[in-house]
Amino acid sequence: MTEVLPTLKKLERRAQDMVLTYDNGSDYTVTYDDVRHACPCAKCSPMRNEDDTSRTLRRQIEALPSEKPTVRTVGKYALAFEWKQGCSSGIYRFERIYDLANRRDPDRGKPYVHGAW
Repeated sequence: MTEVLPTLKKLERRAQDMVLTYDNGSDYTVTYDDVRHACPCAKCSPMRNEDDTSRTLRRQIEALPSEKPTVRTVGKYALAFEWKQGCSSGIYRFERIYDLANRRDPDRGKPYVHGAW
């Protein structure tokens, strides 16, 4: 059975994190470090495939200066986060954001594989 994804109604950017409010009345807090670590781009995703490289990616992210990103919608299916430093290439589908909010693996246990799907 597939989970019904609630609609994101509000995204409040704060200094270190963001608060997501959904149409089902639920609120979640997601840190910007977690957003950056879950970047779905071709550069960041492979680094999460192995524990060692995932930890290295996390340390690189935590070494960046703290900043509040700009956020823009991508069509009707995703968000993009733009940072002054670090990777801004990832497009985060709403399902990915919801997984982060619920502290679930946004990669759903699948390693990144480059190439055609």
